[in-house]
Amino acid sequence: MKPIAAVVGLLAMVAEPAHAQLVTRTAVGPAIEGGQNRINLTRSSAGYTYFNRAGADLAQHDAALNGCLAEASRMTQPDDNSAAAAGAAGGLLGMLVVGVIQGAMNGMHERRGVAANVENCMVVNGWRVVRLDETDGKALDALEQAELHAALADHVGADQPKGEIVRIYDNDAVRGETVLIGKSGDLDKASLSLQALPPQSATPPAARKGPQAPRTARPPRALKPEDVAVASGDALVTVRLTGMAEQGGRTLFFTRQGPAPDIQPWEQDGRPALFAVALPTRGAVRGDRTRAVTQTFSVPPGRWRLSAVNVGQYITHFCLGASGFEARDGEAVYAGAFDLSGEQLRPDMTLRDDLLAPTSPAATAGLRHRAAEWSYGDKEQCQGAYLYALDLTPPSEKVAEAAAPQVTGADDPVVVVETPAPSTHQ
Repeated sequence: MKPIAAVVGLLAMVAEPAHAQLVTRTAVGPAIEGGQNRINLTRSSAGYTYFNRAGADLAQHDAALNGCLAEASRMTQPDDNSAAAAGAAGGLLGMLVVGVIQGAMNGMHERRGVAANVENCMVVNGWRVVRLDETDGKALDALEQAELHAALADHVGADQPKGEIVRIYDNDAVRGETVLIGKSGDLDKASLSLQALPPQSATPPAARKGPQAPRTARPPRALKPEDVAVASGDALVTVRLTGMAEQGGRTLFFTRQGPAPDIQPWEQDGRPALFAVALPTRGAVRGDRTRAVTQTFSVPPGRWRLSAVNVGQYITHFCLGASGFEARDGEAVYAGAFDLSGEQLRPDMTLRDDLLAPTSPAATAGLRHRAAEWSYGDKEQCQGAYLYALDLTPPSEKVAEAAAPQVTGADDPVVVVETPAPSTHQ
């Protein structure tokens, strides 16, 4: 089974649970982008910012930041090198000139991507992004590292931090207005927290590189209706994807849980651990801007989770917290209908008539679809361009969980129970 990033190229040619702290609160406004209050996972918040978590000290702040910096440094921005096109237009000189410029731009996007991913990681793990006003921010920004580090001591753990709270984790990836993916956005100013971080004496461990995936672990293709049948030792999973023309080509990746976040299940059984569903780029009817596809896959039994989303070469990986469901041997599971142009990415679990009809492919194969029971908490080894978390648990279940007494540790990641706030949508 190849990593998700490697599988993107293939698709282009062929078309451990986390212990979570539950917090109930009202959503706050994130950093403003383009005149709107919206989260953008491809950029860090603007202004003079630092990370804050009520009750934390500098040691906890530094440890969390170093962990997120290690994760962020493993992510990679795609290379949009246009030197080949320049060579065709301007010969070798044109190729060399554009190659140098593009190399610098790619390095810039990498730095922007690291800053965005550090912030993504910190907020998923319960830290708030706080922005200081221009006067206070400039004063801290002018300090040397050691002085800045000492100056932040009273800021990082304050219950009511100095400045404006501009971002917290609010299960943002489930909202249709959130910018999930794309080229890394502008870096306005380097985070004060990052500038204050003491130099590391040791290099953080590299991500584990597993063995080469065997041919038997290649991602399965969607079954044709006449081929829908469950083989011994397999399960069927059906996914529906809808959207508009502008979402055409966007792909959802589903992965099978392994024995550990950094170990693929095929390392033990040699079987597929990934399948992908892409929204068509062409409409069924000429001039129709809507797009839809329903696909069924024969997969090994196990826990399958919505692991990542991509557009082109850009991948956003929900490695810090993903949602999944069980697919048992010999059954057909409906993972739901995902509307990529809707207000939420959360799947509609209504069992469609075409799935239940006696003439449906699954029924013809002697099976009846069962609606998947989604739950949240899976973690994976991060890869791709951006990292984040996505909770697909129905909101009613969150409310029920919030009503129960909770015992949490200080360093547990936060899973937010959403309390509706006044809409800022346009």
